Amino acid sequence: MKLFLSGNEAIAFGLIEAGVRFISAYPGTPSSEVLPTAVKIKQQFGIGGYFEWSVNEKAAFEEATAANFSGLSVAVVMKQVGLNVAMDPYMNTAIVGSIGGFVVVVADDPGPHSSQTEQDSRFLAQFAKIPVLEPSTPKEAYEFAKRAVDLSKKYSLPVMLRTTTRVSHSREDIAVGRIEDVKLKPEFKKNTDRFAATPHFRFLLHKELNNKIRAIKGKPGFRIFYNGNRLLITSGISFAYLCDIVEEFGLHDKVRILKIDMPFPIDELKLQEYVDRYNDVLVIEEGYPVIENQIIDRRRIKGRWNGFVPSEGELTIDVIKGLLRDFGVLEFKENTVAVKPPFKRPSLCPGCGHRSAFFAIREVFKNQAIYTGDIGCYTLGLNLKAVDTVHCMGASVSFAFGFDKAFSIAGDFKYIVATIGDSTFFHSGITPLIDAMHNKSRFILVILDNATTAMTGNQPTPANPFNAAFDGANPISIESTVRSLGVEFLRVRDAYDIEGLKTDLKEAKQYIETHSKPAVLIFRHPCVYTKEGLSLNPAFEDVYVDEAKCTGCKICINRFECPSLLFDEDTKKVTIDLSTCIKCGQCIYSCPYNAIKVKK
Repeated sequence: MKLFLSGNEAIAFGLIEAGVRFISAYPGTPSSEVLPTAVKIKQQFGIGGYFEWSVNEKAAFEEATAANFSGLSVAVVMKQVGLNVAMDPYMNTAIVGSIGGFVVVVADDPGPHSSQTEQDSRFLAQFAKIPVLEPSTPKEAYEFAKRAVDLSKKYSLPVMLRTTTRVSHSREDIAVGRIEDVKLKPEFKKNTDRFAATPHFRFLLHKELNNKIRAIKGKPGFRIFYNGNRLLITSGISFAYLCDIVEEFGLHDKVRILKIDMPFPIDELKLQEYVDRYNDVLVIEEGYPVIENQIIDRRRIKGRWNGFVPSEGELTIDVIKGLLRDFGVLEFKENTVAVKPPFKRPSLCPGCGHRSAFFAIREVFKNQAIYTGDIGCYTLGLNLKAVDTVHCMGASVSFAFGFDKAFSIAGDFKYIVATIGDSTFFHSGITPLIDAMHNKSRFILVILDNATTAMTGNQPTPANPFNAAFDGANPISIESTVRSLGVEFLRVRDAYDIEGLKTDLKEAKQYIETHSKPAVLIFRHPCVYTKEGLSLNPAFEDVYVDEAKCTGCKICINRFECPSLLFDEDTKKVTIDLSTCIKCGQCIYSCPYNAIKVKK
């Protein structure tokens, strides 16, 4: 059966074809499509198995580990920063080893395009001492997924499958194999020396892990392409780019490419033998110098260690062309007449309830508060000047706690407003809120609840009454969770009720002035990119600007920042882009001259 699959979809097919029947994940671009594809395969082919969105990556890893210890082949899926969250179980599982197949799928984001770091997860494979396979194309992603399961089963240890944005999201015709249901027989064989190992047995398990890595290292899996006398060492998407350049510019007799499917572990002696055969060697790999650092003698190597290859940013095909030009194998002139589209910063969607919430927050606190933000759509509160910090998942709450305690040391008090989304609150926001309650910290926490994980493709949250397969699930109430921690000041309001939001914010402001506890506000409005969100849109008959009243002050554009509000340079008036406006009417609150009006 031939299908036109993305890299992420191909990984799902490869894993399931190889017998994986338990997949847990947390959504994060560029990895988010693997789990939904697995769910579709399960439904289409009527196979058994369990595929879930977990509350966070650490929980996903631990749940998959337990299923693996029961003998099931499993996979966990996350983006690169998600692996940071899962590091504790990840490191420990590497030591303890696996029973059936265990694949850690990590999607890196060099660039970065949608991440707070451009870290290279292959380093964390080397750090944990587990093998890492790196596909160059969607077809290889499919094949390497199956290969990872087999390798994991053979050596009883987790195997990382590292993909990058371009491999995850590009598409290719792929002939997939048969997917058949298998009878699962989970069984947990107790072995406390392994599964509850004391430090002495940890030492023995570490020794065993080292032996496994040495055994895998003896089968390096190097592949050679082309016939030139200048050596290029590469892996992943960079290999695909190099092949395109060789074919386009006819470099078949100028370069020789050594492709490395498994960047760790590498047989360093074997790799050095290749290097020693050539006078000039260039290492091109996406991310950090993982392969390069495993070359014993780098004196003839051009790479990151001597600044030949950039140490940051994505190695696009144009960047690689420039490297080959500097390496002396390609005559290439950069296009100096590049056409660049006008810069347009990302912004919240027209009709997004988060915009109304941020607008109300700024209206009440103006420049009086420190605004701690979080990871997700609400990062774009930056545009409304209602976000001062964005660090990592859940850090809006812990930063609010830290700022409050820092100022309190000096006997000072600052208004602090933290904003976090519903999915992120479940992921990492609850723990620091417990800390804040226990240690009497004063700040306002605004939970922006749009009933979905919007930025990564509208995956469900624990508050939804359905799961990844849209089966019935037990919805977890955010307000009940907050109350269970002892929070006394809690208000819940529709984010479209801007005047009501202001009232709640003012009351919360007064509360933290006299209480040593956080005040929590839940501003709720479903994402406009969901069926429910659109159904609740008031959709006025018309939203328009009264030109007689519009002064051209741009306050609505600058403070409300809806992309449907445009400034006409000819008339010096604001207009509304009817091709993007959803007629929610929220912008009427942003005009101090009542120039924006709705027709019911």
